[in-house]
Amino acid sequence: MRALVVALALAAGCAPRAMPLTPEHPANPDAEPGRLAGPPAALRPGVAQPAEPAPAKVPPAPAPPAHEGHH
Repeated sequence: MRALVVALALAAGCAPRAMPLTPEHPANPDAEPGRLAGPPAALRPGVAQPAEPAPAKVPPAPAPPAHEGHH
């Protein structure tokens, strides 16, 4: 029982303290209202078009071995 109390006291003493959020931080409820209005312009559809990838060069399959026909 004593070990449990000591372990809980150490865990509580080592826990990080909450850092205050600045008004610019997105998680701050007092931050400006439009902060979560969507992705930045560079990530919106139609702004940047990815180039068409080049087709992969696949070597032709080797010819199957000739059938020697042992009956």
